[in-house]
Amino acid sequence: MSDLPEGIDSTFRYILIAAKRAQQLISGARPRVTTRHVKPTTVALAELAADDVPWRKVTAEEYEVLLQQEVAAKEAEEHAPVLFPIPPPIILAIVEPVAEAEEEEEKETLEEELEGPKFDENLEVVEEPAAEVLLTEEISEE
Repeated sequence: MSDLPEGIDSTFRYILIAAKRAQQLISGARPRVTTRHVKPTTVALAELAADDVPWRKVTAEEYEVLLQQEVAAKEAEEHAPVLFPIPPPIILAIVEPVAEAEEEEEKETLEEELEGPKFDENLEVVEEPAAEVLLTEEISEE
C-alpha cells in the first residue's frame, strides 16, 4: 500500500476509488484490463494500478448533484413497470380428511413405536438363589 498509483494522494481515496469501481464491475461493467483474477475488488485494484480508471476530485456542490442523481435513478428503478409479473400463488388442492378409524390406527402405531419393543413377553422365569445364600455357600471348584 505504500506505493500508490500516480495522481492518488491518499490510501483512503485509493480504497474509495477501488470500491466504486468494484461496485461497477459487480453491476455488470466490463473489466478494462486483462487479468487472471476473477474477484471484482482484485480486478478493480489491477485497473487502478494500470491507471485505467478515470477519476477526478469533485466539489461539495458536485457531490450533492451526483448523490441526487443516484437517488433519483434508484427511485425510478423501483417504480419501473414490471416486465415479468410475479405469478399468482398456487392454491393447493383440498385434501379430504382421514377417516376416524385410520386416525386411531395411526395413533396406536405411533404409540407402539414410541414405547419400543416389549421384552417382557418372551422372557423365561429363572429362579436364582438369594444373595445371602450365594455368599454363605462355599465356592465350588470347577
